[in-house]
Amino acid sequence: MRILIVSPYLPWPIDSGGGAAQFSSLKCLEGDHQFTLVCPVNNVEGLAHAAELQSRLSRVHVRAVYCGNPPDSFFAKLWKRGSRILFRILSKAGFSQARQPDGPARPFYPLAAVPEKILFAVEEELKKGVDLCQVEFALYLTLGAWLPAKLPKLFVHHQVHFIYARRFIEKHGADAYVRYLDSMWRVQEFEQLKAFDGVITFSEDDRQSLIPLLGAEKVVTSPFPFPADVGVARELTAGFDGRFLFLASHWHDPNCDALEWLVKEIWPEVRKQLPDARLVVVGNWTDAWQSKLASPGVEFAGFVEDLGSVLRGGIMLVPLRIGSGIRVKIMVAMAQGVPVVSTTVGCEGMLMRDGQDLLVRDSGTAFAAAAVELARTPALWKELAASGQAAIIQNYSPESVRLRRNQIYNALTRPAAERVVS
Repeated sequence: MRILIVSPYLPWPIDSGGGAAQFSSLKCLEGDHQFTLVCPVNNVEGLAHAAELQSRLSRVHVRAVYCGNPPDSFFAKLWKRGSRILFRILSKAGFSQARQPDGPARPFYPLAAVPEKILFAVEEELKKGVDLCQVEFALYLTLGAWLPAKLPKLFVHHQVHFIYARRFIEKHGADAYVRYLDSMWRVQEFEQLKAFDGVITFSEDDRQSLIPLLGAEKVVTSPFPFPADVGVARELTAGFDGRFLFLASHWHDPNCDALEWLVKEIWPEVRKQLPDARLVVVGNWTDAWQSKLASPGVEFAGFVEDLGSVLRGGIMLVPLRIGSGIRVKIMVAMAQGVPVVSTTVGCEGMLMRDGQDLLVRDSGTAFAAAAVELARTPALWKELAASGQAAIIQNYSPESVRLRRNQIYNALTRPAAERVVS
């Protein structure tokens, strides 16, 4: 069938969980349907990334909509170059466009008007003929009310936002403005979701949170497959090489909270018992964050191309306390045969067993103790490496995801009276 996907994020390069979820899902489904992906790019580099994505998804029509400013004059380019130099200087001094590590804690509020150029592009694609429209991420949630009433509409919910906001408030507290954002989003999230014929969540926990207001027949669970760009390690590493790993970037508030908690409360306890231990932070973090979180044994590796080779031999730490959905970082680690220590929130909704596929601990002391135990016990390291990889292959393989998504697509494209997604 002809499926139009509209997303605020181009899933290339894969430097976020959302990007990995989109790319891996399209990779396993591209041979089954005629997909068109509409998403914005804001600069020449984005256009190059779109071309690379098109080469990797040869059966998907990637329509990258340029939403940046038109090419600049010579003087405008000179001004921008000077501005970038100034910005780099300010960044090193502790200023950044991203949320500052010592700034006020505010939950991310995603609802916004869809860019005009994206709407026009979507309108053009609809005129060509579409059997189903799939919208991804809360940033484009308002599209549902605008799309044609008779067109089957599916929303892929990467993170149930009211759950994220509630957990954010539990950890950071709330002033009047934060409470206002929370109450406003709670109403708007449900109202906007009602415009869709089906809503996909990645975990059963998220599905259960939406059922009371949307109904069980509209909300379905359909996880994405383990990341296609990394894949599954053919052979397991011999054992632990002394490196603990944290995989995330600073752009997502739950990651900031998790790394702060890890470095300030958990890591010192680990280092007391393992003085030579290293914590390698993989992902993009500003100079301001790196300066604040500088600690003995902590290294910032930045974005890495060959993620699998960097992870193998380590222990993945996932100390997440806020957010919802399922974690790409756990999928990637386990697929590479890397044992995982996680909080309950970190592995929420994943089909994993504590003590058999990974270790789940929620207090800082218990989390540190589990990390040390795993590092000191080669047999346990190997056991979790093998069982975790097997669980990922069984539950999140491209084949199982492909079958589930096709069931959902087929159900939604039936006549309106017969649309029951289960």
